[in-house]
Parts: sequence; structure tokens; C-alpha cells
Amino acid sequence: MTSSIALCTYNGETYIAEQLESILSQSKPVHEIIICDDGSTDDTLKILSDYTDRFPNLIKVYLNPENLGYVGNFEKAMSLCSGDLVFLCDQDDRWYSHKVATITEIFERQTAVNIVCHNVKLFGEMVSSSEKTTYWDLDGIKPQDFTQAQDIIKRILYHGNIFPGMSMAIRNTFLKENLPLKKVNPVIIHDYELLLIASNNESVWVEKTILGEYRIHPKQSIGYKTFSHFNASEEEVLTRNNLFTIFQRHPFVKKAINELKLNIDLENGYKKYCLQQYQNYLKKLPLWERLIARLKMKYYFHIFDYLK
Repeated sequence: MTSSIALCTYNGETYIAEQLESILSQSKPVHEIIICDDGSTDDTLKILSDYTDRFPNLIKVYLNPENLGYVGNFEKAMSLCSGDLVFLCDQDDRWYSHKVATITEIFERQTAVNIVCHNVKLFGEMVSSSEKTTYWDLDGIKPQDFTQAQDIIKRILYHGNIFPGMSMAIRNTFLKENLPLKKVNPVIIHDYELLLIASNNESVWVEKTILGEYRIHPKQSIGYKTFSHFNASEEEVLTRNNLFTIFQRHPFVKKAINELKLNIDLENGYKKYCLQQYQNYLKKLPLWERLIARLKMKYYFHIFDYLK
């Protein structure tokens, strides 16, 4: 199977060379590296020019005449890929040398799989070099959590995406069937949208192997803010505000289901989840507080209106 890299750059002079070297060092070489630059004003283009001079038949750089934004730039890069497999790639991470080989083998063996997501180790200025914290540690995710057919889509639709784009590889036939992106919500960016559709069709493979490193730094588009407030030892407490957030997510879930044509049973599933969390919250309150909370939730906060 042939492989393409969809790599997007924007003022990435600090880390882009390190990322490219990790791709060029793969034990199974890639067939093309498609780079779309979104108007860099630093030395990114000079660095890319040096690499295209060295690898003219491998690296292709496209300069956007106008800024497309993070999602639009990735949509363009993905559309230009011709390989059987498309690996999404950010400008500031690092790949382990066996990443392409490992993922290609999974696709060859699992013919019904359209997306493979692997685990990644966190590194950077916010992460101690002695720690081995992974991206999945942010949400306490374990591959064994996904044993039933709908486990993945329920997790990422009900709670949010847990698979960063740089950990994803996509079968190109599936990708082209789902481009252009529907962009139904600013939160549902390119990787999230494709994951929702693939997981709805039960064609996502969760690979527990750590195949790369996700850099945490203040200038990255996504990730830094989340990690800088993360503490793996903290136990999540279901507060009233948390409960409101869960109920308030229902319109988002409903719209995603309708516009991405996902399984309609997922909406009822989310309503049941909301009501279960509501009961869990009440159970922790003393009896007299519980009675008052029920009245406030229904008549003052109107929390059940979010489920209409």
C-alpha cells in the first residue's frame, strides 16, 4: 500500500525540520509528502525549499494564495494526497521510525478499517522529560474501554474527541468519499468529523502502541491550554456546573447526528446519559438538599429544556 503525508504549516520554522526528519527516517518509506503552507511569514518556506531541493520527487509544497485557516488548510492537503493511506501530520511533532510500517500492516490486515488512531507520548516545555504521560492519559482512556461496536462513537460524540489528528491515518477511498468536509460546527474540525463518520460505521481501529510524540508548547493551535490545566492525579467530581455542561451539550450532539447522518439512536442514548448523570448528582446530596435541587433544576434552571 502506498502512503501520503498531509502536512500543514504556518510559521513553523522552530520545529518543522525535526518533524520532517522523523518522517524521512521511517523504516517503511512514505511515497509522497504533501505540504500546504497557509501564509508563513517566518523562515518556514526557506526550510521547506531546502527539503524540496533534496527530495524533489517526494516532497511537494503548495502555497495558499490566501489564508485558509487550520481546517481549510488540512482539507486542501488531504484532497491532494494520492496514496492508498493518508497520514495527518502537524508541523511540530515527532514520529517514531516504525509508525508507517505498523499502521500500514493494520490496514492491510483489517480491510474494513477506514481510520487507525494510535497513542502518542506528550513532550515539550510543559512536560517533564522523566515522565511518560500519553495523550490518552488526559482523559484516562484505555483501548480496552472500546469493546462494543458503538463504544468509540459514543465516547467521542458524547464527551469530545480523544484522538488528535497527528495520530490518525485514513484510507484514501474513505477520505475522498467524505470530502469536501461538511463543517457542521466549529468544534467539529477535520479529524473529528472524519472520526465521527468512520466510528458510526464501526471502521475505526484504536492502536494502543505509542507511535509518536505530541509536542506541548504555547504556540500550538490545539493542545497547550488543555494540557497546562491537566493533572493526572485529579479525580473528576460531578458538580452542578459539570451537570449543566452535560445537558447543554445535547443540541450539539443532536445537530452532529442530523447533519453527519449518524445513527439516530445515538440521540436517545445521550438523553439517557444525561438523565443518569442527573440521578448520580442527586444521589450525592443530603435528602433535604436533593429535594430543593430537583425543584431548582426543573423550574429555575430549566435544565430539561436542553433535551428537547
